[in-house]
Amino acid sequence: MIRILLVDDEIFTREGIIAEIPWNEMGSIEIKQAYDGIDALEIAEEFIPDILLTDVRMPRMNGIELSFKIRELYPSCEIIFLSGYSDKEYLKSAIKLKAISYVEKPIDIEELKTAIESAIAVKLKEMKNIKSTIALNIIKQNADITNLNNYFHIDYFNELHETNFITVLIKVLNNNNLLKETILLELEKIVTEAGFNCISAYKEDSLILMHLYWNKSLCLLSKNIVLEDLYFLLCQYLKPITNFYICEGKRVLGATQIHISYKTALDALNKTFFYDYNSIIYYDKINTLVYKLNEDTIKTFSKHLSSEDKQNSVLLINRLTYEIKGKEGTPINYIKDIYYKLLLQLLQFASDRKLTIPQVELSNKCPFEYLSNLCTLMEIKSYVLYQLEIIFKTIEEKNLNTNHISSIIKYIHLNYSDVNLSLQDISNKTYLTTAYMCAIFKEETGSTINAYITKYRIEKAKILLKDQNMKITDISAKVGFSDGNYFSKIFKKETSFNPSEYRRKFFS
Repeated sequence: MIRILLVDDEIFTREGIIAEIPWNEMGSIEIKQAYDGIDALEIAEEFIPDILLTDVRMPRMNGIELSFKIRELYPSCEIIFLSGYSDKEYLKSAIKLKAISYVEKPIDIEELKTAIESAIAVKLKEMKNIKSTIALNIIKQNADITNLNNYFHIDYFNELHETNFITVLIKVLNNNNLLKETILLELEKIVTEAGFNCISAYKEDSLILMHLYWNKSLCLLSKNIVLEDLYFLLCQYLKPITNFYICEGKRVLGATQIHISYKTALDALNKTFFYDYNSIIYYDKINTLVYKLNEDTIKTFSKHLSSEDKQNSVLLINRLTYEIKGKEGTPINYIKDIYYKLLLQLLQFASDRKLTIPQVELSNKCPFEYLSNLCTLMEIKSYVLYQLEIIFKTIEEKNLNTNHISSIIKYIHLNYSDVNLSLQDISNKTYLTTAYMCAIFKEETGSTINAYITKYRIEKAKILLKDQNMKITDISAKVGFSDGNYFSKIFKKETSFNPSEYRRKFFS
């Protein structure tokens, strides 16, 4: 609708213009009349004219004064002057106001018609640009784009009626704001170089919205091959920069159907939990199947742990994940709860075995909180397997340490009587460094190796003291002490008796 305000103090002039101009040939027009500048300003306040058609000489407020006021209030209003006076000052004002035309009286209807048509053309072009911008913003924002029909008289969008569209949502996981616009520009460049057109924008900080559309010559090619090639190029660009998902919506015909493609692309985006990073997700390949946990699965996992069966424990987790991955209708919280149960079994197993689990710093969060913040099924699986690996590695180290302790003790028992027995001797025999040997022995037994040797020698000495005929000095030598006095001192420290007192008290 084009709104025209006709201002002239001569009623016959106004009515003549209205009667003589073929308005119905110019489209949708609404006309209002005013008899001078002041009356025109009052009408304009509600009417908001697109075109002002005004006489120059009028009482109270002339056409030049009126035009300056109208241009101040409504900058985009087009102005046509009518005047019976070829006054240079009026012409200068018309130029300053950038009037569309200056028609002299007596009015030539054809000349006036041409001037009005020119003004209408300017307004329609301006409206086209405004509406095109509005329509593009609606498409980018994916608001209720069913009202795009309101804009389709515009030539640009008429061209899109028979055009194929596919919405692609690209979730990027790089939060570098400086890189954001570069990524968008590069993706647009890749798309256009591949022969597609696109409307693109950041819908959210980490979500790029791209509406792809293409011409008929491209449509003759295989859609899948062309798009697969394009997605490959997009992946090649994104992989060195960030983790991502490319989610494809349904192919639709015409811009008014974009909302359908967007909705299906959003359906694909909502399934990223089930896919590895850097995947392409197609709306028509997702399913709505729901996984239901068999509670025997948790019991079986617990049995594998109890028997320290690492292989079957890992196999169970991998098989479980594979089954869940194929059931994309399963609620994410339900899935996380399954892995919570597995993690609980792991931590309980470690506690029952009194395992000291080394804490590799993945985060400052506890295992359950850390798991709850993971974004994909594969990340959750990897985290539980990581915890399982740590626990079984700790068991292996503990078992290995136990074997080492047995070797150390066995060597001590065989060589305790050697007065020259040393840590280095034991180290050489067990192929362990003295530092490591001392550390694991202390950790496993709570005693130092030297303390253990001393205690074992004293225990052997107690047995020998039963023989009343054996001298203390001989016993001292037999249990590895070269100095009898030192032996007596250590014996008393260990038993609260010297050797002779101990013999009398327990073997007399």
